Amino acid sequence: QRLAIVVPCYNEEPVMEESAKQLTGVIQNLIDKNKIAPNSFVLFVNDGSTDDTTIKIINRLRRRHTDIVYYEFEDGSGSASRPRNKGARIATTEYITYLDPDNEACGDGFHQMLDAMKKQDVDMVVGNIIKEDNNRRVAGKYTGTIKKYNNDRLYIDNPREYLINAGIRVQSIQALIVKTSVIVDNNLIMVEGAAGQDTMFFQELVLNCNSIQGINKFIHVYYAAVAGSVTNTVSKKFFEKYYKLEIERIPYLERYDLIDVYLKER
Repeated sequence: QRLAIVVPCYNEEPVMEESAKQLTGVIQNLIDKNKIAPNSFVLFVNDGSTDDTTIKIINRLRRRHTDIVYYEFEDGSGSASRPRNKGARIATTEYITYLDPDNEACGDGFHQMLDAMKKQDVDMVVGNIIKEDNNRRVAGKYTGTIKKYNNDRLYIDNPREYLINAGIRVQSIQALIVKTSVIVDNNLIMVEGAAGQDTMFFQELVLNCNSIQGINKFIHVYYAAVAGSVTNTVSKKFFEKYYKLEIERIPYLERYDLIDVYLKER
């Protein structure tokens, strides 16, 4: 079983080193547990960072950890979509997941998902997240949504029907593992320069899977209210980034014959 953890990064000086240490620990954990993922690795995709410190940290970590793969764009795009899209295309692993450097993987969550992949032979495994901001910590149990709209089962044998029944609800792409072929063979691409692009991408993943397994396990901690994040700042830029997503959403919904469902449910 082989997994690439795609980590988009841009001027991540405050969090890069701790993130890389934690992620390489996650990979070692995968290897130690029955050698379930001996060829897994962390894939840092640098979206044109301008601070020297980020580059120095990455280079030092690459010397220490052979399970780090690195790709660098010459200039920044201002969007996590470009490095995520690139990561999916250069990954040589059977499976792929995503994790932002300012979030945190939980325990053996990746191992649990890979194990479920192996046992069920599904296209994607989805777990739960913990959302934490300056005021509170909330458990987001997507598996409850799965069971509610999937006849109390965590195994989804008709992903399209499930997604419609669930009102096109989404989960974080950092709480799943998916076959790389689902992304590459269907040419699934996150909209660059848009806000909330990962929500539409999750829906497309579901629609292009033949089967999905939910696991009642916390996979990652999402740290909300990050200073300077465009998605936490109501502004003209915020509007423009969401507008770009909505323009792209129209042909996406038409392509999957879901526009009536979306207008009704969302």
